[in-house]
Amino acid sequence: MLKTIKIVILVVLLLLAAWLTPQLLKNPGLIQIELLGYQIQMTAIAAGIFLVVLFLAIWLLYSLIEAPRKAINHLSANQSRKKFARGLLALSEGKWSQAEKLLLRSVDKSPTPELSYMAAARAAVAMNDLSRAEAHLDEAEAIIDNPLTVDLTRCEIWIKSGQADRALPLLADILKTYPNNPRAIHLQTQASQQTQDWKLLQQTIPKAEKLALINHQQSNQLKKQVTLELFAAAETPEELQDIWQGLNKKQQTNYSHTYCENGLRLGAYQEITSYIEKNQKHQFDDQFVVYWSALPYNLNHRLKVAEKWLAQHPQNAAVLLCNAKLYVAKKNWDKAESLLLAVLKIEPSQEVNQLLGLIYQEKNQPEKALNHFYESVVPNKQAMSVIENNSDEVQ
Repeated sequence: MLKTIKIVILVVLLLLAAWLTPQLLKNPGLIQIELLGYQIQMTAIAAGIFLVVLFLAIWLLYSLIEAPRKAINHLSANQSRKKFARGLLALSEGKWSQAEKLLLRSVDKSPTPELSYMAAARAAVAMNDLSRAEAHLDEAEAIIDNPLTVDLTRCEIWIKSGQADRALPLLADILKTYPNNPRAIHLQTQASQQTQDWKLLQQTIPKAEKLALINHQQSNQLKKQVTLELFAAAETPEELQDIWQGLNKKQQTNYSHTYCENGLRLGAYQEITSYIEKNQKHQFDDQFVVYWSALPYNLNHRLKVAEKWLAQHPQNAAVLLCNAKLYVAKKNWDKAESLLLAVLKIEPSQEVNQLLGLIYQEKNQPEKALNHFYESVVPNKQAMSVIENNSDEVQ
């Protein structure tokens, strides 16, 4: 567009000159100047040519006078650029001290001294001298019009040195003015992870994905991490419910076990009871049965529901064990015993043997109790016998 405008202006000037020249030739006009008792007369065309020549002469004289100074400045700037380049090369090679010295020496006569200061700050950080790095950044900030680049570098240095808590307020201020700055959002993602500010990270992830700072897979991984961390950080049943209600139905399905585990941890027994009972009607889940037996809440109701599950799934080891635990809580040793013996045939485990040991202890059958306690400690006799046989052969 600019090139077209220049061409149009040139064409207009040529047309104007073509029209004006014949007019001046017909009536060139006369200019008379009196100066110090002298009279100078000349045509308008000659006066115009004289002024152009005078301007060119003055410009040429000024250029000749300025040439040495410009040459010196050019040489100085060239030396600064060479020092800056050598400093960056030393920085990339890990020669931190040499890099910092070269970069600081390149500041003088440099057209971009702030870049030298910022690179020198990185070298100082590499030598674990944060105070000197911040001093270099202060120097850069004092000579730059827009401190955005310096502030972002400052935040990056704080994050790399484990001081992300200092970077977060500054990043918040930057994002108020530049809400879609990619580097600021990337740094906020790192800082929120380092400070474990999961709510802030949760807000930042969509922006980072939109700006292609992370791909869809990385976004999903971060979202999963955030959700798990938020659940783990919950301290009250109310906080747990807020997190749970903030998830959509698909997410609630994916994090149902996490919800139940943290509900048990925080004492949200009524909510967990209602959730498990409702969901077992739609899709039966053995892990929910495990949580059901762990609930220290409303024993009679839980036993009634567990008995319904047992009628529907009579050979399910998890359901059998759940009913057995609830009967143990009711101190109904006979029913608990029969259920545990059924589990022992389907899916033997240390827990089942420990419970049987406790039941036989309560029923004053010490020999059976001792056998099951032994089984809970050494659950795989066959494996133990193989190990013993191998050790005998070695001897």
